[in-house]
Amino acid sequence: MPTLDSSNSGNIAIVVILLIIACSIIPGSAKHIKTTPQVFKSRFKGQVACYSCVSFTNEFNPRKMKNFKFNLSTTGLFQTLDKGGVLVPKHVRQCPETYFEHFPKYHRMDVVFCSNTDMEPGACVKFKGNYDGNQYVYRNCWNNMWIEKRPYVRQLSERCYNDELVQNFVATINNKICFCEDDLCNSSHSIFLSSDLFFIILFVTFLNSR
Repeated sequence: MPTLDSSNSGNIAIVVILLIIACSIIPGSAKHIKTTPQVFKSRFKGQVACYSCVSFTNEFNPRKMKNFKFNLSTTGLFQTLDKGGVLVPKHVRQCPETYFEHFPKYHRMDVVFCSNTDMEPGACVKFKGNYDGNQYVYRNCWNNMWIEKRPYVRQLSERCYNDELVQNFVATINNKICFCEDDLCNSSHSIFLSSDLFFIILFVTFLNSR
């Protein structure tokens, strides 16, 4: 089995750190967000737990609240989502940031449980968009987000997509939607962390193959 010289371990650590930083700023219209196998724990359990909430990012930033027309913008956004056939979940000011994913009550947001089986596949969803000049964040599970139920295509899992897919049902701009199947995976950081881990694993695999 190939081994790494201990004298190079420091340089490798630095490269890995730089790689993490680079991964966090590289944009992409569609990219893998995990490298886990296509069999998820939620499939064995038959259900997946997801955050469910919606709000504008300005609501979480006091500096931007001064010029934010809350009632007008929120009403307009909810009407736009409803027109696209999307159910409006609980409005929670903290929805843009869910770093403490193990303490959902701290953020006063809902956690919903949706089916994820061979007969009825499902996933957690997170998407961001821009409405009337303000960015919003929407989190839900696929089976809960539609007024009229739509089948989920598992090929979407562990990927993020930009405008094209979202604009098929929501008339907002600068959209990005992500799908995942692990419990509470539609939090703020888990998607991006998984992307970093993907590149780290790829890098280590490359080193070990030399």
